[in-house]
Amino acid sequence: MSGQDNEALKRELAGVIKGIFDAFERHDTAHSETVMTPETTIWDVFQPHLVRGPAERNKFRQADQAQMQSRGKLKLTYDEPVVDAWGDAAIARYYLNFEYQPPNAIKGQVRITDVFRKMNGQWKIVHHHEGIVPAGIPPITEKEQG
Repeated sequence: MSGQDNEALKRELAGVIKGIFDAFERHDTAHSETVMTPETTIWDVFQPHLVRGPAERNKFRQADQAQMQSRGKLKLTYDEPVVDAWGDAAIARYYLNFEYQPPNAIKGQVRITDVFRKMNGQWKIVHHHEGIVPAGIPPITEKEQG
């Protein structure tokens, strides 16, 4: 893929990503389904299990909106994605910073990978993966020998 083509793809996928987060902030739970396939899976930072298919995604989104609305104002920022493509498949990786104000304040940085497939001329997410950015290597403690 040429540099110019990659820049156009990066803008296109960044637009899809921005649309998802904009919809989340305005509580539009239906928007994400327009950019996902029926088989799309999600590893969410706040969910312990893999979310599969439309019914599970709907249930997940309702719970996600409930937790969002139990917190204060949300501020989201995210970096420009790093994008690679191979024909009708693409992957975007980026960092997301979130901060909820009181009540129930929480903040963090998440690294995200979105896997896309071009279907009928449109890029659709087939997998969305989130993980909290580690703060470093956890300390190693030794048990006392006795």
